[in-house]
Amino acid sequence: MAARRGSSGVVQVGIYTRISKDDEAEGLGVARQEEDCRLHCAARGWEVAKVYEDNDLSAYKRKTVRPEFRKMLEDLKAGRIDGVVAWDIDRFTRQPRELEAWIDEYEDAERRKRHLVFDSVSASDIDLSTENGRFIARIKVTIANKSSADTSRRTKRKHLELATQGKLPGGRAPYGWNREDRRTLVPEEAENLRKAVKGFLGGIRWASIAREWRDKGVRSHSGGVFDDSKIKRMLMNPRICGYRMHQGELFLDESGAPVVGDWEPIITPDDWYLLTEKVRRESEGRAVRDNATKYLLSGIARCGRCGTKMRAFPSYRKSKTSSQFKYACPGKNDGGCGGVARAGEPVDRLIRNAVFLSSDKALASVRERAPEWTKEEQLASLERDMAEFKQAWQEKRMSAARYIALTEDLEQQIAELLRERALHRAEAATFAAGPIDIRGRWENLAIEQQRAAVLKVFRAVIIKPASNGPIFDPADIEPVLR
Repeated sequence: MAARRGSSGVVQVGIYTRISKDDEAEGLGVARQEEDCRLHCAARGWEVAKVYEDNDLSAYKRKTVRPEFRKMLEDLKAGRIDGVVAWDIDRFTRQPRELEAWIDEYEDAERRKRHLVFDSVSASDIDLSTENGRFIARIKVTIANKSSADTSRRTKRKHLELATQGKLPGGRAPYGWNREDRRTLVPEEAENLRKAVKGFLGGIRWASIAREWRDKGVRSHSGGVFDDSKIKRMLMNPRICGYRMHQGELFLDESGAPVVGDWEPIITPDDWYLLTEKVRRESEGRAVRDNATKYLLSGIARCGRCGTKMRAFPSYRKSKTSSQFKYACPGKNDGGCGGVARAGEPVDRLIRNAVFLSSDKALASVRERAPEWTKEEQLASLERDMAEFKQAWQEKRMSAARYIALTEDLEQQIAELLRERALHRAEAATFAAGPIDIRGRWENLAIEQQRAAVLKVFRAVIIKPASNGPIFDPADIEPVLR
C-alpha cells in the first residue's frame, strides 16, 4: 500500500510538539519546536497535515495522559497521516512501552506494504520504518527513560529535604507573596485572601467570593481570572498559614507536629484548621452545587399546600411600589402544585424581624467563657511516649523497624489531636467574641450570611395559600423553629 498523498501530491505527516514544564505558560517551547519541524518537513518535500501539541505534559510519568499523542496514533492507524516528525525522540516519548506500541504499528504497516515515515529534527538516524532506526530509537528512549528516572529520584529526595527543613519548593510565587523572594507578602493580595477566609467561615460561598474578585478586577500573577475552585485550592493549601506541604499533604515532623515554613503566613493555623474542617463537613453533607443565591428564602420557603420547596422569581413591576420578586411553588411538571405564590418583600421582612428577635435574646443571655478542651493531658501523654521512643531509637536501644512500628500510629493520633485543639481554639475565640449582632450588621452581610442566620433559627418557612386576598397576612406565614 503506497503512502497517502495530499492535495499537492506529497506525503502527509503529523508534527508532534511537547514540553514537560512550561513555566511561562505561553507555549513558546512548543512553538519553536513546530517551527523547526515545519522547516524539516519542507526540506523533505512532506506536507504537514496536522500539528499535535501536548504542552506542559511529561512523557516520562506513566499516569500522565497525553491526549494529542494518543490522537496522533489513532490518526496514523486510520490513514489520516502517513508518519510523524518530532524535534527529538525524547520529545516524542520517554517510555519504552509507548515506543513499542508505535513500532508495532510501523511493522504492521510494513507487512501490509504501507509506507510510513518517521523523522526527528535533531537526529536523522531515528526512523521507525527501518530495522536499524527502530534499534536506535529503542536505545535512545531507554537512555532517556533512565535519565528521567534518575532526575525524578534526585528531585524527590531534594523536595523531601526542603520539606523537612521547612524551605520553599521550586516554582513561581503563589498569589499573596512577592514574585522576587516568594517569602514576603504582597499586602493587597494577602488582604484579599484573609477576607476570603473570613467570608467563607462567615457563610459566603466560593462562587460569591469568586464573583466579588472578578468585579474587583483581582488577577493572578500571570493575569488570569480566579474561579471558585482556584480560590478554594489556595485557601486549603497549608502554605497560607505557614505550614509546609509535601506531595499534596500537610508535612509533619518526627513528633507529628506540622513543619513550619520559612515564609510569612497570611492567616493563623487555627483559622486554617477551622476552614478545612468547614470544607470537610460541607463536602460530606452537601449534595447541591455551590451556586450563588440571590434571594433570602429560596429553597427555605415551602409551599403550604403540597410542601414543595418554593422558588423565587423576578416580578413584572406595574408601579414603583409593586413587588420586585415573588416566592412561588413550581408547577406540576417540576414536582410542585403551582398553587401558591406570594410577594417576596413582606415575607422577607417578617422572617428577618424574627431572626433579629432571636439574635437579641442570644446577645442578652451570652455566657462568659467557652468550655475548656478536655484532651490536653491525652496529647501530652502521647507526646511524651513519642519522645521516649525517639530517644530509645537514637541511643540504639530500639531497632528502626520497631521504632517505626510503634510511632506510626502515634504520629497520626498526635496530628489528629493537634487539629482538634486548633479547631477548639478557633471556635473558642469566636465564642469569646459573643454572638453576632445580626440586627446591627444585617445590611452589610452577604446574602449567604443572611440565609445562614435564617437557617440557624428556622428549619423552613411555610407559606400558606392567601387567606385575605392580595393583602399580606402574617398568619399565612408559618416559620418552623429548629
